[in-house]
Formats: sequence, structure tokens, C-alpha cells
Amino acid sequence: MTTAARPRDRLLAAVVLSAVIGLVGGGVAAWGIYARFGPVERVITQTVVGSGNGGDTLTAGAIAQSKSPSIVEVLTRPVTPASLLTGPTGIVDGFVVSASGLVLSSVHAIQGAFPLRIATADGHGYPATIVRADPAHGVVLLQAVGAQNLTPLTFATVTPRVGDLAIAVAHSPFSPVTLSTGTISSVGVTLALSDGEPVVHDALTVDATPDPRQDGAPLLSGNGNVIGVVVDAGTAAPGLVALSMSGAANLVAAATGSVGSVPIPSLGAASEVIDPATAAAAGVPVGALILSVTAAGPAAQAGLIGGDVVTAVGSTSIDAGHPFDPSVLGLAPGQQVTLTVYRNGTTRTLQLVVGSG
Repeated sequence: MTTAARPRDRLLAAVVLSAVIGLVGGGVAAWGIYARFGPVERVITQTVVGSGNGGDTLTAGAIAQSKSPSIVEVLTRPVTPASLLTGPTGIVDGFVVSASGLVLSSVHAIQGAFPLRIATADGHGYPATIVRADPAHGVVLLQAVGAQNLTPLTFATVTPRVGDLAIAVAHSPFSPVTLSTGTISSVGVTLALSDGEPVVHDALTVDATPDPRQDGAPLLSGNGNVIGVVVDAGTAAPGLVALSMSGAANLVAAATGSVGSVPIPSLGAASEVIDPATAAAAGVPVGALILSVTAAGPAAQAGLIGGDVVTAVGSTSIDAGHPFDPSVLGLAPGQQVTLTVYRNGTTRTLQLVVGSG
């Protein structure tokens, strides 16, 4: 004797069948999209407490639009309508850091350019001069001569960490605002932007597609504050690369007199921070692996050699958040510090006098 299915049983069967069809169909559809177009870009939102009435949710696009008046274009050579069509255009990015016209960009973006001009988002143009440069961190400070009442960006007060949201905001010809979003994938990186160029220190990487047109643009946190300066790093590192927030902030502070007009501190060494897993694999402590030292520089005079691992500077342990970098460590030229160094299975201390670059 056959028993007719009850309405509840029929409903349950329909739900299960729908779930199976949806799972299979969704998987097939997702594979089809991936095979045709590649990975799908994520759209990231983050609630920014106190950013609006009642702590509104801001998208990366909303942050980019609100900060776009502070993004400027730096002209590295004369630009004409014809050159806009043929490219490269000679236009890179920068961003305002003082109402009186101080602008930050990357050294890489303006290398060899003369004369320089700065064009602001409201359609004004100014001749530009180089105020200060920090090649060790790849950043440069420009002055838009005659500019007043510009809208500056502010630096983040918290050091960026792996996993944090990052937003690169830029201008490009024919597009007032462009942006790339992703999460920070590494911090405290030392790298050479291209063959033959000196290394830059304290860079960070973001899991976003790099855009050469964003060279010199700001990298912002989810709260819209500066956490780095975007650089066209080519194939030097995966993803989007940004230059040191600490180096950029110190450059501005020195130029505006808030820390005095002092030379840029230098340790005279190239290094790379060893993470705990790599340190365990290599049988060495966590610290900064010295890649090379500058002849007759502070590190060489202190007795550092390639292959040393600096585990601490004074009482500060060296790790990804505290690389062997004088700007990040808050050191000043002429200051003497004690280095804790691991070499060939033993630990020793060395005295180093910070130099100036």
C-alpha cells in the first residue's frame, strides 16, 4: 500500500532539491565566471565610528570622494592635448599635507623631472619646488609656490598592520578619482624598485592590483588617514606597494619645523625583518637580517656585517612593526644606541652612532 506524501514532506524535498541545484549550479556558474574573467574583485566596506551621524557605514568610494580635493597632479614635463592622447603623459600624483601648499609624492614619480608644476583638484596650477627628499624611504616633499588654503590629509596615528583595509586614491587624465582597495599583506618591507636603484625601507604591500598611474598617490586607512605613499614598484613586490608613513610624516615634520630642521637619520645598512616562522626554520632569532652595509657608514663603523641579525635597538625588539629603520624607531642623527646582534650562534652588543642621510 502506497502512502501519499504529506505536504510537509513535499516541501522538505523541494527545499533539499533546490539547495542541491543551487549548490551545483552556483559552483558551475562561479567556475564559468572565473574561467572567463579571472578572480572577482572584492568590494570592501568598513564601519567608521564617528565618521558621520550615528557612525554611518562608509564605502571605499565614499572615502575616496571625500579625500579627492587633497589629491593633486604633479606635472613632470610639459603636457599638451596631443600628449594626453599618446602617453605617457608626464602626470603623476601627490597629495596635500599643509594648507600652504606642501605636497608629498614619491621620489620615483618625479625622478629627473624639471621643471615641476602642481595642479590642484579645483583647477589651479602652481610652479613647484623640491623642499626635502628622503631617498631611503622613497618620499619627496614639494612646495606648490603661491598656493594657499588647500585641504591637507592627515597621517594615521596607528601603525598599519597586516590585514587592515587600505585604499589607494589617485587622479588620472580623464578620470577625477580612481581607487584600488585591498588588505595589507606585509609591512616593514625592504625592496629595490628597479634594477640599479637603491633600496627603500619600511614599505608595505597591499593585495590589490597595482596601477602605474597611482605613483605618488596616498594610501589611506579605513578612516581616511594616510598610511603610506603609493609607488610604481614594477615587479619588485607582489600587489600594490606603498612607501613609509613614518618616513613621510618625519619629512613633513622636519620641513615645517615641528621637530626642527634636522638631517634625515641613517643607519647605513640594508636589512629585511625575519618573521617568526622563517626564524624558526633557519634557527635564528626574530630580528632584522643585515643584507649589506655602507662602507664607512654608521653600521660598518659599529661593526655590523652582512648576515648579522639585529634583534633589538636599545630596549626595542626588532620585528615587522619595528624594523631596523631610524625613522620608525624615532632615532636622531648623532644619537648613540646599543644594538643586540646575533652572529654565528652567539649574541653580542654593539654601539652605533646614528648618521645622517
